[in-house]
Amino acid sequence: SDNRKTAQEIITWVRSLPESHVPEKAREQLAAIVEDQGMGGGQFSAFVLQVPPEVCAPKHAMKLKAAWSNVLKEEEARQVARANLQAAPKQKATMLVV
Repeated sequence: SDNRKTAQEIITWVRSLPESHVPEKAREQLAAIVEDQGMGGGQFSAFVLQVPPEVCAPKHAMKLKAAWSNVLKEEEARQVARANLQAAPKQKATMLVV
């Protein structure tokens, strides 16, 4: 799916991850990489699939992948909801005269 997140949104998200998912040192390294490379959502999605172990230990990388996958699913659901809303017939207000 086409993720339109900006580098700043991704950095904020990375920093918001719980310590149990990704330790602070790894979160800061990830944030720095995203910032340095100006990664958008699509680039970060590709990066998450092959995070170097020196940046994020494999068990944390798995949690990072799972958490990012949830972000993508939420984004996709929002796009579907938006499309459905736009496709829905618009009801005209009707006045009932009793």
